[in-house]
Amino acid sequence: MPGKGIAITLAEKKLVIQVKRYFDEAKKRHLQKESNLESSVFYTALATGLSEVAVSRIITEYNKDKLSAPAAKGSKPYSVDESIKTICQDTIRSHNIYGIHISIRILVGILNDKHKIEIPRETLRSYLHRWNIIYGSIQRHTALRERDDVVNARREYLIRKKELNNSDRTLVYLDETFVNKNYSGSDKSWYCDDWQGDPSLDKSFGPYVNKPSGKGDRFIILNAITDKGWIDGAKLIFKAKTNSGDYHGSMDEDNFTKWFRNQLLPNIPDNSVIIMDNASYHNVFSYDGVPSLKNKKEHLQKWLNDNKIPFEDDFLRTQLIALINTNRSARSFKLDDMLKNEYKDRNIEILRTPQYHPELQPIEKCWAVMKQHIAQHCDFTIDGLRNNLEKAWKKVTSKTMDGIIKKMLYWETYHFEQDNLLDAKYESELPCL
Repeated sequence: MPGKGIAITLAEKKLVIQVKRYFDEAKKRHLQKESNLESSVFYTALATGLSEVAVSRIITEYNKDKLSAPAAKGSKPYSVDESIKTICQDTIRSHNIYGIHISIRILVGILNDKHKIEIPRETLRSYLHRWNIIYGSIQRHTALRERDDVVNARREYLIRKKELNNSDRTLVYLDETFVNKNYSGSDKSWYCDDWQGDPSLDKSFGPYVNKPSGKGDRFIILNAITDKGWIDGAKLIFKAKTNSGDYHGSMDEDNFTKWFRNQLLPNIPDNSVIIMDNASYHNVFSYDGVPSLKNKKEHLQKWLNDNKIPFEDDFLRTQLIALINTNRSARSFKLDDMLKNEYKDRNIEILRTPQYHPELQPIEKCWAVMKQHIAQHCDFTIDGLRNNLEKAWKKVTSKTMDGIIKKMLYWETYHFEQDNLLDAKYESELPCL
């Protein structure tokens, strides 16, 4: 038998099974005088030079009809079909063109949901490197300078937020998340091995937790908080129609606007400031008469002609779009217009967090607290999930909120100061004229 740290071959595993059977039969026939003292696993381990744990694992594989050879070291050079490479390249290029962030997690979700292709995240990461597809770290305040519009958006937000932190206005943070029926965090659990290889006992080996396959039904959760905790009456939970990788696919403008109008606004005080992220259904523009910039050139040209804006017949599509953006009126969001027109006497406004800054949105931490409780008490049933959700809301206490708000303020100060330092560095490198 192989030594410690060396894989056991399929033939050797079968030999272990045969030795185990021999001692089982010997025990039955009372050929072993000490059969009542030690199990046949003990004698099998003694005869083969393996540990009792190794013998028990081999027997478990055999009983589950999963006896197999050890996995070969290294990865197969062509184990992922070339067609998947093309899909990955097209997907990444499309996101790059439109300036949409894409990560391994998002790419795995797209492959699974859109193309029905299941690839482990780390396997995909390995192949992306092999295909010379690079995932560049988005690092702030380094030699890899952020785009000016990103820096400006963060700075404008932090300046406005600094003013609001020193005001008496109520700051309301809202966000959405999701949770699946089978969400249990880790797939591992502590258990007692009371079998010890004895065939007279239950042959199941391992923790007695029957976790269903798949993620199960998904619930979309929407709520809002202040520095005191959850806002009464703002909670919304509904079952998603699909288990898409991105829960935003189950939320749309109509559902969000209905919740915003009927559950959020009636339950927050006048003079509040609503702080939310840049989800597409949060930020739908009011119609200003300009055709969609995705329309054909003839529609763009017609709008320019109707508004008596001169252009050349040889203009490219990008030139027409630039001309339209230069001459169109300042755009506004539907939600902002609704607050100004229908709720102007309440003095409620919206502030949007800069993109890719979840640390500036405290409700994200509240979701993490809730999901931790749900994972720890998961019983893989819909009723259990609903019950756990009701209990999970209460885990976000006033003490919890104090810590979350303190951490958010830390990040606001940190980004503000780091941007100052970076700006000073750039300033010092400019030539004196």
